[in-house]
Amino acid sequence: MNDIKISMLGISGSGKTAFLSGICDTFISGNVEVYDKTQNKQHLFKILPYYAGNTEETNIGDIRRFSIRNNRSFSSVSTENTKKYMLNIHDDSYNVSEPLCTVSFIDYKGGFIEELVNERSDENVKDVRDELLRSNVILIFADAVRLSRSSTAGQFNSALGNDDINTFFNTNRFVNKKVTVLFVLTKDDSPEVLCDNEVLIDRLLHAFEPAVRIIERNEWNIGIIRTSAVGRNAVDPQTNKISPEAEIIPYGIDSVLFYSIYTTVSEEVTDICIKVSEMEKASVLTRMSKEFKNKMKILKSQKEETDTILKYIKIPYNSLRVADNLIWEKKRDIGGVAVVNV
Repeated sequence: MNDIKISMLGISGSGKTAFLSGICDTFISGNVEVYDKTQNKQHLFKILPYYAGNTEETNIGDIRRFSIRNNRSFSSVSTENTKKYMLNIHDDSYNVSEPLCTVSFIDYKGGFIEELVNERSDENVKDVRDELLRSNVILIFADAVRLSRSSTAGQFNSALGNDDINTFFNTNRFVNKKVTVLFVLTKDDSPEVLCDNEVLIDRLLHAFEPAVRIIERNEWNIGIIRTSAVGRNAVDPQTNKISPEAEIIPYGIDSVLFYSIYTTVSEEVTDICIKVSEMEKASVLTRMSKEFKNKMKILKSQKEETDTILKYIKIPYNSLRVADNLIWEKKRDIGGVAVVNV
């Protein structure tokens, strides 16, 4: 299948760049081990740097300099330009040389959301908007600290930029008809986050109610995941800074990645199965044609490829790594929309 496109939206300081740093610390500096009970086997998931030939693409290695594990004095880094990071996901039990799949992360500068909904936006902004509308997954970043302090509409908008994001969803038609939307709660490690899951869920869904209505109407997958690029007990409650001796153990980063890949590939498999089923209803004469056979061959090849990806990604998806951090979801089912509260 084609590269899985993941776009990140959030105001400045919401934790998008730190999240990418967490990807480095989780999958590059370290690796994600998942035990498969069905096969009694340990899987090692990792990311190998993708060296882009296109200068418009940015190697994931370029953000290693922001790694919190290697830089304890890490502070918020403002993204000035749109950047695209290519990730090759590997499973050591699948194939050492070939990636399981490729994911492109697109990071937009925080203030870019305002430009997206501005009618006077220039051609460059429109080009980036078109790229965003082709995404398989939209990650909407929300600072858990600022969210926990908010109680009024004005405070929510200042903390989340939800007015602009709601407007973007309301005024644009996505090219991809099967999109997954994840609200990523960042800075969950902070001792200042005092709200429980129920309160955080309620506040997020209330602030983004217009966007959520559109997501539900389109029957897209939607969820909320708590994350930290640092890890629990690493922040000194007195200084609100990372303790020099603390062990950096990000959490929720892998959950976001595995959830995004799994839902995207699942939708792809479902669509291919529907297409194959529809084609098999054709007349005998049509099925004997060369064109029919070529199309069926391509579809079955695509299904085999996506089935393989799904087989391995399902292992971490079904493990506690996702369930521990996924606090709410509304998932599209073949027979309708099923709601699951975690």
